[in-house]
Amino acid sequence: MKFGFLAALVLSAFVFSSCVTHKKQIIEEKPVIKDIFSAPDGYVLKARLGNAELKLAVANSPKAKEEGLSNKKEIPKDGMIFFFYEPDNLSFWMKDMLFPIDIIWIADNKVIGIEKNVPVPIAHAKTEDLKIYRSPGKADIVVELEAGAADKLNIAEGSPLEIEMR
Repeated sequence: MKFGFLAALVLSAFVFSSCVTHKKQIIEEKPVIKDIFSAPDGYVLKARLGNAELKLAVANSPKAKEEGLSNKKEIPKDGMIFFFYEPDNLSFWMKDMLFPIDIIWIADNKVIGIEKNVPVPIAHAKTEDLKIYRSPGKADIVVELEAGAADKLNIAEGSPLEIEMR
């Protein structure tokens, strides 16, 4: 009888700890976003750019910023958003891109420039031969959308950016 009680106690402790661990994993999969820089790579946030409501995948780590949309077969959600701690003269390229995009440069939550319909590079182009796209001034956010989206959504210089934080 004592053995049965002890076995039941050990088994229930194991089941309880498994439930607690499983619940903890679920909670950890939904990060609490305190600010834009705490959003993990791939996190999808809601934003309004001009009058357009967008769902944008975040690229925050240095690796994610370098890779961007390279080697992706399609744009995730409505596009990708890159955050930088300080406004700077930013440079982007189209290395290993498989589709054309619009690059939107933003400073102080307003569009300061747009590179429209940026084409994919020539196949097997050398890195040093890739065209570099530069922000027209110091920017702290870059949004990449499918080519033609800026015109289709009426996004222009001066359009405001609002980010929904949850």
